[in-house]
Amino acid sequence: MDRKMNFTQLRCFIKAVDNSSFTIAAERLNFSQSAVSKNIKDLEDTIGVTLINRAHHRISLTNAGKYFYRVARNVVDDMDYTVAYLQNKKNDPETLLRIGVCDTPLEQKILPIFLRKLRESGSNINVQFVFVLNNSIGELLNHHVDICAIARDDVDIVDDVLFEPLITGKVVIACPQDSELAQKKLVTMADLKDKNIFLLDPNSSLNVQMNFQTTLINSLGMEHIKFVQDFLAMDIYVRGGWGYGILPNFIADSQSEGITYVPIDYHDISPYGIAYMDSFSNKSVLEEVLKTLENAVKEYSQVNINK
Repeated sequence: MDRKMNFTQLRCFIKAVDNSSFTIAAERLNFSQSAVSKNIKDLEDTIGVTLINRAHHRISLTNAGKYFYRVARNVVDDMDYTVAYLQNKKNDPETLLRIGVCDTPLEQKILPIFLRKLRESGSNINVQFVFVLNNSIGELLNHHVDICAIARDDVDIVDDVLFEPLITGKVVIACPQDSELAQKKLVTMADLKDKNIFLLDPNSSLNVQMNFQTTLINSLGMEHIKFVQDFLAMDIYVRGGWGYGILPNFIADSQSEGITYVPIDYHDISPYGIAYMDSFSNKSVLEEVLKTLENAVKEYSQVNINK
């Protein structure tokens, strides 16, 4: 009898990899450990390759396993999204909205306000946030999300994707509160000379961030520039007084304690807003979401003005 791959095998494999443990995977799936092990072994037998190394009571992926994990993850996620969509559509075809987010500090501030305002308005939209890292457009084009928060530079090169701006894009510098640049109203390129500057890793940055970083490096050189992996690392270095961070205003958390954000004398950059496919069918939901997001941004901005 020919063996056939199934979703139970894929879920066992993914859970085991995500938790580096057959035991924990079994607990999360409410299976026995032997059942998880058997499903993964059957999966390997079906495709004819070893996916997991099982040495020293810990698991790690083979090269084939690393490749298969990415494919399996996409397949299972697609199925989960589809099931969730259809289940919601059964009761109300207009309620489920999947929003792709990058989990930036600004989004962490604005999105709770957005959800509160939706609830207060009596909206029946069921919002599901999907963490999309730096692949927002790919997730949108593959229909993993319905709309995504993004800078317009990442949208302009893609056909059939529309964009609604929410925030005018500007470059700002994150300064320790007691630093000399924190006292300025506007920072120039000359002010940055010989200063220790932290930039986001180009491999994880938005296109708009990378464009300015290239300009900055060409102007200042690399001697005093260091790259950090994410926003949290930049925040820690700046608050610790090790230097200054440079980033778009729509990434920054202007309410962060111990940091003052000052605009840099540089032209406006790509705005931040919401991207969606031209084929998005529910215009009334889109209008409601955009209006609520605009109000959330206004409320957040007003809090900063009154700080």
